[in-house]
Amino acid sequence: MEIRDPIHGPITTSQAEMDLIAHPLFERLRGIRQLDFSEYTFPGATHTRYIHSLGTMHLAGLAFDMMARDLGQFVPATEMPRLRQTVRLAGLLHDLGHPPMSHTGERLLPDLSGRQIGNACCCGHTDHETLTRYLLLNSDIRGLVRDWFADNGVLAEHVEAVLSPVDEDVDAAPFCFGGVNVLTALRQLISGELDVDRMDYLLRDSYFTGVAYGRFDKDWLLSHIGATVEDGRAFMTLEANAVFTLEDFLLSRHHMFLMVYSHPRTQTYHRLLSRFLDATGLRLPSSLQGLAAFDDAWLMGELRKSNHPDAIRICHHDVPRLIFEAWGDEADRLASMQGRIEAALPEGVMVQDSNLAFSRYFSRGQRTSDAPTLRVRQVTPGGLSRILPVEQYSDMYERQARPRRSIRIFGDTGLITQVETVIRDLARLG
Repeated sequence: MEIRDPIHGPITTSQAEMDLIAHPLFERLRGIRQLDFSEYTFPGATHTRYIHSLGTMHLAGLAFDMMARDLGQFVPATEMPRLRQTVRLAGLLHDLGHPPMSHTGERLLPDLSGRQIGNACCCGHTDHETLTRYLLLNSDIRGLVRDWFADNGVLAEHVEAVLSPVDEDVDAAPFCFGGVNVLTALRQLISGELDVDRMDYLLRDSYFTGVAYGRFDKDWLLSHIGATVEDGRAFMTLEANAVFTLEDFLLSRHHMFLMVYSHPRTQTYHRLLSRFLDATGLRLPSSLQGLAAFDDAWLMGELRKSNHPDAIRICHHDVPRLIFEAWGDEADRLASMQGRIEAALPEGVMVQDSNLAFSRYFSRGQRTSDAPTLRVRQVTPGGLSRILPVEQYSDMYERQARPRRSIRIFGDTGLITQVETVIRDLARLG
């Protein structure tokens, strides 16, 4: 079977995958926009988590096929279909737990503290990744995966393991072959410095917003993916002659965050919705009963029924305007006095401090995550091969070490002069 996709062309699916795609919990993603409020700035950005998830599944299969050239040295050929199907399902279902309005709506998610996910209990804030894994193991999807993918021996537990955090203790036995654990490499395909989730959303978001920032040479990257083994664990690799393409990919993502995802108008909607959710305590039911009905349309209905001023502003698109903006050194200085700025400004003016790092793994030249990074395979002129962590091969992280900080102030345009006076006076006083 084929699904026609404007980004990747025909996406081939099996009947079992189509049955899973038709499940109400997955169908719910048709009603959740990929870029929440961005359509009010970029009118074409009405695409959904549904089509993004299909594209991620497609790329996961392609990336696995490239990695399999190296994995085949120790993974039996009879196990390859199971691993490939597991990775495709991880790509398909990775956003299953997204709340209405995607990332902005994460305050809607119920507290799952104390509930079991695999070998661990939920604790702390519930994010969409946690809810996704919970649904995989605690909804009827678990049994359906077991029944529909029995020919390959795929279980929901296998899919959940690929989607689990790198530091979480999971049963790795289904991913161990001849003393080599391939789970880390499979996790990196779905969530890593060069993952299929990013590959899809950058190309897709670029296409539907009508901007050029998110474009990169997807085919060159995919064709140079591989794997290497260190201390009994397989890690994702990229051939050295694709590193410049990787840098372009990382810059594309960075520029999409600066120019699209963090657009000032979109940020105002995010802030208004966050304030509304904090003030009203609106949440999805902790039982998760009827979850399939909770999508963007449901949330907008709740906003339209509310008399809360932020809900009214969202529904009438009466959002505060950007009236002041500072970047770099000036933003750093203003961030240190943000409390004083807010106290000196009229009520209703919003101050937004954003500090965007180039990579989730590196900031200011230091590692910021324990997650394993991508490896680069370099073949010397003499035919010898050496493997280096990507940060040792590329100086991109060093060149982009400083996060991009901005201070933005939103309010009525009649307050511009007053805001500038407050900023000038506070800056003079230090």
